[in-house]
Amino acid sequence: MVRDAIKTLVRDHPVVAFLVATFAWSWFFWLSAILFRGQTLLVTTIVMIGGFGPALAAGLVLGVRSGRRSDRGPRRVLSMAISSALVFGVIALRYAVGNVSGYETLASNMTLSVPIVVAALLASLVGGWAISGALSRNRETRDHTGSKRLLRRPTRWTVLGIAFYPALILVAWGMASLMGAQVEYPGLWGRPVLEVLPLYALTFVLVLLVQGGNEEPGWRGFLQPESQKHLSPLVAALFVAFVWSLWHLPLYLNGFYAEELVGGMIGGGVFRILLSIFLAWFYNRSGGNLLMTAILHASFNVMPNFLPTSDIGLLVLWLVVVIGVVFTDKMWRKAPTSVPATSLNGHMDSDTPAASPVGA
Repeated sequence: MVRDAIKTLVRDHPVVAFLVATFAWSWFFWLSAILFRGQTLLVTTIVMIGGFGPALAAGLVLGVRSGRRSDRGPRRVLSMAISSALVFGVIALRYAVGNVSGYETLASNMTLSVPIVVAALLASLVGGWAISGALSRNRETRDHTGSKRLLRRPTRWTVLGIAFYPALILVAWGMASLMGAQVEYPGLWGRPVLEVLPLYALTFVLVLLVQGGNEEPGWRGFLQPESQKHLSPLVAALFVAFVWSLWHLPLYLNGFYAEELVGGMIGGGVFRILLSIFLAWFYNRSGGNLLMTAILHASFNVMPNFLPTSDIGLLVLWLVVVIGVVFTDKMWRKAPTSVPATSLNGHMDSDTPAASPVGA
């Protein structure tokens, strides 16, 4: 009886079910981490587990909605094992590298304990399961949590996904330098490229897998297109931004974020509004290219640690870019569900392959 009621709720109200599952998973771990506040390494590993809430919730809702009882085929189990090993290997390698002079982003006390190792293993298993959704036997799950026809994507979306934010930061730096505005230089600035590049690559992969990019199957892979069934892409993106920002609240309480709660939530909220609109535009226009959307997300988290940043310059450029994509694609108009996700105003991109309908 209870199971049938849950299935009915998921099928009739998928967004509500997604939000409940997302917050229940993430906030359970993140609020539990308050008990270990001050034990930075342990809190970080617990935060990693909770960070998979959106991806797990999307997979759960899509699985229930499809009617599949089991999604544990040999291909997915093998994919999960490989992905889990990859995630654990990246976490272990980042720990082995430790803090580097000018880049002290990890805990000051790097002593391992049984709870830390267990939490890292659990994060790896959960991450492996979330990543393996791209090979699910459930077609809808594959479409939402994987990048459909990845190898056939136009090259420009790959280039934009990789180069957009570094270019934005560098342009903001140039503008700030010309105007004499304040610029913040990272600790590694001025070091030889070959010395910094391996650390950057390792950090980027870690963030992509467990500290930012891993959220995208939930936010853009599910919540954005599902909301677009009833809302315009712009309003849907604003709704996602609100949920996304609220979701981060416990991270200020357990000490993972060093910023003050109110200021951090307001500043982070403003940034996520702009970011959510841009990522919604990118995801729709690229035909649901979730991998590149996740890479973009990871880029936003990582790049300020390696490139000179100007907060004022970035804010101005972000406003210009976001206003540009909103007006260019008329994102305030509701996208018909009969048109491909590559279009926000009813017109296909001429060089973008057809994708499934918006919200499918």
